Amino acid sequence: MFESIDLTVLVNLLLSLTIVIVSIWGYLRIGKLTPLYFGIAYILFALSHLAMLTGSTLVAGLPLILMRSGGYLLVAVGLFALIRDIIERQRAEQALRESEERLCATFDQTAVGIVEFLPDERICRCNRRFAEILGCTEDKLLATPIWDIVPPDDSLWHLDAINRVLMGDYDEYCATIPLVRKDGAPIWCQSYLSSVRDADTKPKYFILVLEDITARKLAEEELANLNTGLENRVRERTHELEWVNSALLTENRQRSLAEDQLKTSLHEKEVLLREIHHRVKNNLQIIISLLYLQASKTENPGFSEALMESQTRVRSMALIHEKLYQSDNLSSIDFEGYLKNLVANLMVSYGVDRSRVRINIAVADLPMTINTAIPLGLIMNELVSNALKYAFPEGSSGEVSIRGSMEGDTILLRVRDTGRGIPENFDWKHAESLGLNLVQMLIRQLKGTIDLSRNAGTEFTISVPARGTGVKA
Repeated sequence: MFESIDLTVLVNLLLSLTIVIVSIWGYLRIGKLTPLYFGIAYILFALSHLAMLTGSTLVAGLPLILMRSGGYLLVAVGLFALIRDIIERQRAEQALRESEERLCATFDQTAVGIVEFLPDERICRCNRRFAEILGCTEDKLLATPIWDIVPPDDSLWHLDAINRVLMGDYDEYCATIPLVRKDGAPIWCQSYLSSVRDADTKPKYFILVLEDITARKLAEEELANLNTGLENRVRERTHELEWVNSALLTENRQRSLAEDQLKTSLHEKEVLLREIHHRVKNNLQIIISLLYLQASKTENPGFSEALMESQTRVRSMALIHEKLYQSDNLSSIDFEGYLKNLVANLMVSYGVDRSRVRINIAVADLPMTINTAIPLGLIMNELVSNALKYAFPEGSSGEVSIRGSMEGDTILLRVRDTGRGIPENFDWKHAESLGLNLVQMLIRQLKGTIDLSRNAGTEFTISVPARGTGVKA
């Protein structure tokens, strides 16, 4: 009996040692305590069984019950841990399957063609887009040599780069290659070749990605053709512009010569016109001198006065021509400067004392042509002459003022004196005076009006339309 007990103890010890080793190995293998739970529980069961067989009193009673209970408890914990591990493994496997499904869906539905082939060039996997690009089905591509379907470019650099990737010298290579579909249609693809290596860094399999860029390539070719056409058009247009520019330069030179000739001609005409005005002024001055000589030799006071008035009228016209040939602009006259000279000559002619009769002239901004200036000058000559002769008798003093302005399209001139004024019973419009008759005749010639005011002296208001008179409004 003891021999059988010894044999049983020996077997239990060996089996316990084996279970301990296996439990430790399992723990180290999976990194979880589940194998140790069952190993320790078996050891407790074995020890309690060994104590019962040997009749040992050390573990009898309560210790034996505790050993048995601890073993059962560890078995229960181990079972729960085992169930938990199974559930976690199932979840991990489910997550792995879902991840693989997503990867497969991504691989199959991506917008570029992807193919995996082995080092012996046989295709082991391809997606739907790869088959669509080449115009064939997926099942016909499997186990087919890759370079039978995608022939490499004839470029030496291209072939050398692909061979280096296949031999493991390069990790990847990309290039644009022309391909032919199953139906014979040519296409252009952007290719990306890369290798997947094993633990020994040797190529395990290769991945080839194709992107159909035929539309882009055609667009680039069309754009290149458009650019070529545009460059040709630009060259043609540049040639046309150069010709037009040359023609414009020639025309500009001709116009410049014509302008020089016109300027020369205009200068000559201006010189001639100034000379004409100067000669007219000189001729009028001769007439003034003749009238002066004639007046000095006559003994008739009335005739002498008439000759002097004629002198002032001729002098007013001579001043116009003098202003013109002295002016920078032959087409207009500085009327204010003309009136100042005219009034100064009249005061000298009639011997008016400047300290007794003041003169105030303000007719700025009234440039006008000779056609208007001569009639207005004669009118101003008559009105100012009358004021100087009759407005301030017996040494009386006062002021003669001339105001001029533009109001719209009308020239307004006001000649006013602060003298004794024209009597109320004097009908100036029907007077026998040559001067007043001349004034009204010249007003009608200018298509204007003249009004008289006898309030605090005498004031004549002349209104002449600017249009048609040569006046610059």
